[in-house]
Amino acid sequence: MEKARATAQGAAKTYEVDQRLAKLESISVLEVEVAAAKLGEAKADVALTQAGLEKCKIAAPFDGRVAELKAQRHQHLKVGDPIMDVLDDGQLEVKLIVPSPWLRWLKAGQAFSVHIDELDRDFPAEVVTLGARIDPVSQTVAILGRITGKHTELLAGMSGRAAFPNQTH
Repeated sequence: MEKARATAQGAAKTYEVDQRLAKLESISVLEVEVAAAKLGEAKADVALTQAGLEKCKIAAPFDGRVAELKAQRHQHLKVGDPIMDVLDDGQLEVKLIVPSPWLRWLKAGQAFSVHIDELDRDFPAEVVTLGARIDPVSQTVAILGRITGKHTELLAGMSGRAAFPNQTH
């Protein structure tokens, strides 16, 4: 980009000087037109380089953490090649398998706590959705919950156990 701008700056100065010389009739009209064309070409190079640089920016559609960097600096990639995995850690999900009889009292929005083994701590959570299918062999159902509040110490993939207080199972 610096080279393209420097070339454009030089072409602009040359064109400026050629215009003054043309007023003094010290240069031909053709030379002024050539200087104008070179200035236009240099400006186009600046615009082309700027457009290429815009494609080098990576903007995630959400705040998150880089989980895996799949490309390295100065590596050439094809359109669609993965560059990195970004995890949206703004709202962490909890996936649970619970006994299917719990569906009698378990409801979306219900509060529970999750004990995270890696941190040996409890975190507040709530039920988001109940599974649509009961496993006939194990008589269990999957439910999806979410950790409530912001807890930067939590990482995707941590494990633990859920507790539903004051419930008769």
